[in-house]
Amino acid sequence: MNSDICKQFATKLQEIREAKKFTKSKLSELADVDISYIGKIERGEKYPNLKTIAKLAQALDIPVKDLFDFE
Repeated sequence: MNSDICKQFATKLQEIREAKKFTKSKLSELADVDISYIGKIERGEKYPNLKTIAKLAQALDIPVKDLFDFE
């Protein structure tokens, strides 16, 4: 797996979460994902599958593609 894309995804997720003033706890609750998993994704330690990515996007009320907008 391309680690650059994974790092960029992790950074983008954290940026969007913080811009929406969501704590990791709030995002984990809304996305039904364990809070420790959110932290691991944002640190680049874990790589979410498509289902989890969709749940995160829905919880953040954004299109999935926004999580991959690295420009």
